[in-house]
Amino acid sequence: MGQMITLTAKDGHTLAAYEAKPAGKPRGAVVVIQEIFGVNGHIRRVADGYAADGYHVIAPALFDRVGKDIQLGYTEADIAKGREIRGKVTWDQALADVAAALAHVKGSGKVGIVGYCWGGTTSWVSAARANGLACSAPYYGGGIPNMVGEQPKVPVQMHWGETDHAIPMDAVRKVEAAHPTQSSF
Repeated sequence: MGQMITLTAKDGHTLAAYEAKPAGKPRGAVVVIQEIFGVNGHIRRVADGYAADGYHVIAPALFDRVGKDIQLGYTEADIAKGREIRGKVTWDQALADVAAALAHVKGSGKVGIVGYCWGGTTSWVSAARANGLACSAPYYGGGIPNMVGEQPKVPVQMHWGETDHAIPMDAVRKVEAAHPTQSSF
């Protein structure tokens, strides 16, 4: 079980983050990037799972730039609210917060990043723009096809849902064609 801590981005912004540590020496570190629902119970459980597998985990609260302690559920109203909040966070801001998370865990060995939904797209952009990553694993990054021009600096293993109604497979194929050396599942 982890705990909430405070990080400071290089632009001076302070944000919360959920930190979970392994029982013994870390095998490395994982930055877990939230969906459009904030660092809610689901993301904290994901972080705890990686920590149970031996990793030092940090899940930065990227919505803190809009409001503190935003934790949404999965109703249609929550989805709409999450999309609205996400639209208020710029890529520069999100990446500054990712950089703060990376700096916090870098002493634990190689650092990977994993994200879901908006976090999947953020993991993709981080693979291209952030420093200090060893790898990236975006899940259901619906914004990736719109950012296909990004050039990852680290290995990326993308995960898509073949029957996902929100991300058409032709968009996935566009990403795969543009980045044939990256893995896609």
